[in-house]
Amino acid sequence: MARVVGIVALFVLTACSQSNANVGPSPSPILPQGNWTQNLTLGGELTGQMTGIVPDTSEQQSECTGSRTHTGETWSDGFYGTIDTSGQQWHVVFLLTNFRGPGTYTNSDAIVQVESPDFSQAWLNLGTDKVTFTVDRGQQSGSVDAELTDATTGKAAAVHLAGTWNCRG
Repeated sequence: MARVVGIVALFVLTACSQSNANVGPSPSPILPQGNWTQNLTLGGELTGQMTGIVPDTSEQQSECTGSRTHTGETWSDGFYGTIDTSGQQWHVVFLLTNFRGPGTYTNSDAIVQVESPDFSQAWLNLGTDKVTFTVDRGQQSGSVDAELTDATTGKAAAVHLAGTWNCRG
């Protein structure tokens, strides 16, 4: 006990003898919005490249269950990003309703959706649309290759979404 008191006293004396200590803010683990890298290519009715997400707003928030999801639960990743330099934002949603851990999921297991923030345009996979969706070991990255049907017209394979995704959750 005397040893602990001596160590504490040494720290106090050292701190008191310094006359010009610079005190700054302590670093904190802040993950800025917009740091989820994407490498998604869209073709068909919606074309371009999405490489990242946009900052959250009160109306639009990117979220990912990521590594917190357990077998049998729903795993999800939803994010807002822009395609190329157009500035138009799109909401991309990946949903696995019966998560079985890292691995490959197909059209019967995965829901893939791309929509405008006001929902005036949307494409999603339906029963016959081909989807291959992978979740890597950390459950925060993977790949997607999906044919999506136009939700308004019912046109099959109207948009093709392929590439790699990344999230934090």
